[in-house]
Amino acid sequence: MYIAHFSAFTTPCELQFDVATKEEGDHILASLVTDVKYLQKQYSFFESTSEIYAINHRQSDTLTLSKELSALLALALFYARVTQGAFDIALAGTLKQAQKAISLHEYQAICTKLTPFASFTALSLEGERLHFSNPYTQIDLGGVVKEYAVDQTIMRLQTMGISSALVNFGGDIAAYGMCHDEPWCVGIQDPKNPDVNVSTVMLRDASLCTSGHSKRYTSIEQHRFSHIISPHSEQRYAQMSIIAPTTVDAGIWCTALLVNPALLLPKHITKAFVL
Repeated sequence: MYIAHFSAFTTPCELQFDVATKEEGDHILASLVTDVKYLQKQYSFFESTSEIYAINHRQSDTLTLSKELSALLALALFYARVTQGAFDIALAGTLKQAQKAISLHEYQAICTKLTPFASFTALSLEGERLHFSNPYTQIDLGGVVKEYAVDQTIMRLQTMGISSALVNFGGDIAAYGMCHDEPWCVGIQDPKNPDVNVSTVMLRDASLCTSGHSKRYTSIEQHRFSHIISPHSEQRYAQMSIIAPTTVDAGIWCTALLVNPALLLPKHITKAFVL
C-alpha cells in the first residue's frame, strides 16, 4: 500500500492506495497533488487570484462563472435549501468579515450591519450566470470545496485503475475497495483528547466526515467564535460525524446538524455520531 502525506486547505492530508511500485505511486501522487492545489487556489476565500475572491470583490452584481464553479454553486445552493439554511455559503462568506474585528463591540456592529445580507436567498444562479441582489453579500466555499476535492481525488484514482484507496483531507475521508481484505478501519477522534478515538468505523465505498467547534476558532477579547458560522448562539454538540455515499454529502450534513440539530437526516444517511 502506497502512503503519502502533504498539506492542503490548511490541513494535513493523507493518501493511501494500492499500486505495484513506489515509482508508480510517486507519479500518481504528483498528479493528484497538482489537482488538489489547483482547487485550493481557484476557490479560496482569501487568495486574490481565486474566482471566489473576484466574486466577493465584484464591480457588478451579475457575473459569468466557469462551468466548474457554477456546478459547485448549484450544489451548494441545493444543500442550502434542503438544510433550511443551516448550510449557507452566503452566511459563511458575509459574516466572515466580522472575525477580523479587534473588539466584541466591533464584532457585534459588523454582524448587525451584514446579517440582513448574509443569506443564500441573495443569490440567484441560472446556468453560468450568477446574480446578487445587493453589493454586500459574499460567499465562501470553505464548507464544500475540500470535500469536493476528496471526491474528485477518489474519482481520479478510480479512472487510473486503482482498486483500493483511502483519501483523508483533514478528517474528510473517503474510502473504496478493501484494505488487506478488510474494509478500511477509521477512527473518530475525541475532540477533548486527540490521542483517543471515541469510535471506529469500517468504511468501504463511502465517506466519513467530522465537523466540530473545538479545533478551529477565532478569539476576540477571550471569547471564542467557531469557524462554523451560525445564526444561533447555542452550540448543542461539540462534534458531529456522518457517513454518506459522497464526501460532499457527509461534510455538508455534519456541518448542518451542528448548526441546527433539529434537522432530519435524509434516508440515505443511516449513521451519525455526536459528541
